[in-house]
Amino acid sequence: MDKKSKMLNNKILNPMEIIVDSTDALVYVIDLKTYEIIYANEKCIKEFGQVIGKTCYKTIQKNESSPCSFCPVTFAIESSSFSIGKTFEWENRNSKNGRYYSFSVHTALWSDNREVVINIGVDVTERKKLEREFLEEKNTAIESFKTLLDATIEGIIIFDEHKKCILVNKVAMELFGYSREEMIDKFALEFVDSSSHDLVKSYIQLENKEPYEANMLKKDNSIFPAMLRGHDLLLAGKKVRVSAIMDITDRKKYEEEILKLAHYDMLTGLPNRVLLKKYIQTSLKRSSRNSEYNALMFIDLDNFKTVNDTIGHDVGDLVLVETAQRIKNAIRENDVAARLGGDEFVVLIDMSEKNRDAVMNSVRVIAQKILECLEAPYLIENYDFRITASIGIKLFNDESFSMDELMKYADSAMYNAKAEGRNTFCFFNPELQGIMEDKILLTDNLRKAIDSNSMSLFYQPQVTSKNKIVGVEALIRWNSADGIISPASFIPVAEESGLILELGAWILDEAIKQIQLWESDSEKSSWRVSINVSPKQFEDKTFMSTIEAILLKYDIATSKIRLELTEGILIQNVEETLEKLHKLKAMGISLSIDDFGTGYSSLSYLKQLPMDELKIDQSFVRDLIEDENDEIITQTIISIGEKFGLEVIAEGVETQEQYEKLISMGCKYFQGYLFSKPQRAESL
Repeated sequence: MDKKSKMLNNKILNPMEIIVDSTDALVYVIDLKTYEIIYANEKCIKEFGQVIGKTCYKTIQKNESSPCSFCPVTFAIESSSFSIGKTFEWENRNSKNGRYYSFSVHTALWSDNREVVINIGVDVTERKKLEREFLEEKNTAIESFKTLLDATIEGIIIFDEHKKCILVNKVAMELFGYSREEMIDKFALEFVDSSSHDLVKSYIQLENKEPYEANMLKKDNSIFPAMLRGHDLLLAGKKVRVSAIMDITDRKKYEEEILKLAHYDMLTGLPNRVLLKKYIQTSLKRSSRNSEYNALMFIDLDNFKTVNDTIGHDVGDLVLVETAQRIKNAIRENDVAARLGGDEFVVLIDMSEKNRDAVMNSVRVIAQKILECLEAPYLIENYDFRITASIGIKLFNDESFSMDELMKYADSAMYNAKAEGRNTFCFFNPELQGIMEDKILLTDNLRKAIDSNSMSLFYQPQVTSKNKIVGVEALIRWNSADGIISPASFIPVAEESGLILELGAWILDEAIKQIQLWESDSEKSSWRVSINVSPKQFEDKTFMSTIEAILLKYDIATSKIRLELTEGILIQNVEETLEKLHKLKAMGISLSIDDFGTGYSSLSYLKQLPMDELKIDQSFVRDLIEDENDEIITQTIISIGEKFGLEVIAEGVETQEQYEKLISMGCKYFQGYLFSKPQRAESL
């Protein structure tokens, strides 16, 4: 130990030095001219060895050749900003022991007037370690958070308490067309179209978390609809708002398409029944409020079915499209044309006029204009069509009728126009209203009768020329409180209301069950039962499955079932009809053409059909003796049956003379009052 060190070590310490030596901080003093350490406390000597009298940057640091550049005092000296009495704060990782220190540095005059730097350093290595770990965890959390944000299908923007953007994900950048840097610091409303500013502000102010729709604004000023969800939370002690944005452009288009499908006819583009109902309800309210008349027109094309049957549905559709356009051209701008389906159109006439006669005159003009427009030739795909229409009109000026009632009354008036020769229009009148109300009542009673099982089947025998019963025809009867009601009264109503499907299924079930009941009767077990099938019933998509279900229910020989089909059924949707007929034949069921000769008799379609029987309509049999034409028609039908190998049965035979005449013409099967009236099964 040199003399100077001995003197220092042997000196008597004053109280202040005792305090400095007992502290856990590094304390050392540097001569600013020589950078010699002139004082060091015990903590400093323990950490770095005997440093007093040595150059600071060579002793305290490792292999430094000049004053430390990171020292703020050195910087102050070099920049000529040094002065006595200044304090500096700095942190440093010591190159000698690798530990971190936080320094408070003071420039002062030593006792011998030397300019010195008093360094007081605290070891902050553990704190730095914790800070690094915290920072790493924070960075990991931030990266995970960013990864999570970028993995969402929504655009995410996080706004600070001033509603300035502080964080965005990739989806948000793609949605708005900005880079991340461009979005940061933008205010929330800068991403919102002005049309939605008030809405978005209200949700932000109320801290509403519910999703809502708003129009957003891209960088290129284009607008897109979005679904927004906002949530306020605390992040690092500060309130932020997380906004999730989803572009719903495609969904909006889809909703528009759905709305269009729900409210417009896809073929013609006209409003459909659903949208028409809304227009009518509005018109009814306005008419009632103002006591003004408006009108509803029901338009049905005359004999349009022949277009589909002869040329095909594709051309028929083109005719309907053209018809829709002609109707639109014929009415006024404030009137509404709609298509109900098929060849049925409705026009709502907005007259807003209190004088009934004036309204009727105006409506007549519009109806006549529609008829004239529709009469013009349809030149479609090299075809020249001439089509007319029948129009029914119902006036209204209050809410006493529902839409359905108005439609029914206008529909009734339309049928009256058809009865008057077609290509005309008719107004609904109280007489027609009474007829319609009777029909509504009959429909309601029929529905109740079906539900209460008030129907029954009667059976009329079918015989050979030797008066032997070979089968029976099942005939429906309605047992009402007023007595038995004829099918001629209620079958048309059942067809129109759709009740024929339920009624027809019951008839099939009841008749086939009767076949099974007769299995044990030696005489009746061989009888075949003819069952009438209505057009709507045959065309219904559940018809074949209904037949199959009934056959599974009853164990019978299917050859005892004969289904009677009208000619009209057989020429509609020919391919589908043939497919059904062949399936029925494959089941073993025989088939009959009912009322042959009254409809669309044609050898061209007859030869395609897997039929077993032709039935001569009673209208030909009735005047067979007196009317030469009926005799010719009947003889022709019998001859056709023979040529095609079909059985021929004459119905409505009531006199012996008719019977003998039919036998002489070659007819072999008969049905009518001459042999038996329709009876209950137990009476046969």
